[in-house]
Amino acid sequence: MANIVRVPAGGGQTSRGSGFLTALVVLTLIGAGAGAALAAYVYDYTEGEVHGRLREQKSYSDTLSFTPSTRVQKLDPLVTNLASPKDAWIRIQASILLDQEANLESNIVRKKIEDDFLAYMRTLTLSHLEGGIGLQHLREDLTERAKTRTKGQVQEIMLESVVIQ
Repeated sequence: MANIVRVPAGGGQTSRGSGFLTALVVLTLIGAGAGAALAAYVYDYTEGEVHGRLREQKSYSDTLSFTPSTRVQKLDPLVTNLASPKDAWIRIQASILLDQEANLESNIVRKKIEDDFLAYMRTLTLSHLEGGIGLQHLREDLTERAKTRTKGQVQEIMLESVVIQ
């Protein structure tokens, strides 16, 4: 019985275990405090940015590309064949934005623009109209033709539908 060693109950393990738990609690509190501080900073920064942008934002009427007195004139559907391929047809439904102060007869202007659009569309090929960029170019070209035809009275062309068959 000389080999029996007596250890007091919980003597050596208690101080080591409580030190680990104390360090764990301290590190948890430091992490929680740092996270809360970061969250408060991000919240204040985001709120300041949003309020700053709202102050800088213009009113709705200032952001319009046309004046509030602009009127919309709907064009008749335009149907014609394309230059290439010969069996391809195009149908466009569009509207024009006219200045309210324009002293032009709207029916005469509308018919001149429709005739000009038909003549232009007969020169297009199917490859000119492919993809989103093709439709963007078509709208820009039609807008430029309408502005030229009316000496700047037309502000913009709005394409409502384009069907190619």
